[in-house]
Amino acid sequence: MQVIEAIEARRSIRKFKDKPVSQEQLTKLLEAARLAPSAMNAQPWRFKIVNDKADIEWLSGSPTRGQKWVAGASAVIICCADLTRFLEDAKAAVRFLRDNAVLPPEMQAGVENFVQNAENAPEEVLRGAAGMNCAIALTQMMLRAVELGLGTCWIGMYDEEALRQRFALPENMAVTTLLAVGHPDESPASRPRKELREIILA
Repeated sequence: MQVIEAIEARRSIRKFKDKPVSQEQLTKLLEAARLAPSAMNAQPWRFKIVNDKADIEWLSGSPTRGQKWVAGASAVIICCADLTRFLEDAKAAVRFLRDNAVLPPEMQAGVENFVQNAENAPEEVLRGAAGMNCAIALTQMMLRAVELGLGTCWIGMYDEEALRQRFALPENMAVTTLLAVGHPDESPASRPRKELREIILA
């Protein structure tokens, strides 16, 4: 399958077959996420795999604001951003670039200023920056799922504190997304997309 075929075939799947997703398939999804690009190569994503039926049933209730369809998923991947490591790894990357004279001086100064601003920024700003990196990783995971014959659905509505308590997530792990995964039991038509001319600025 070519990348464009996966992009065109991807759908948000909310109806799944009663069939488990194998550990091998989950590993392949995680490997796709692992290879994603990130700012300063900080790779802030961390994943919690939920495949216990009782836990998935719980997730389909108030933790996802009553999205009952989640109960049919074979697994739910909780994507977190490690806010502590995000900063530390970004600073390490900056030191590497400086020590090895990889960038021109002006660009190096800009990178160092970027990381310094991130270090002093409010937590919500840091969460947003790390979350953008996690979104890239999740996108690669969704496209790999298409290639593997799996269906996924991005879940952006959830009770973070409830998830933190249920799954013992550390405080420095900011939940950015949930991804439901399973074998699709529906073939939704493609949703309307804006024309190319509508998304290009003159």
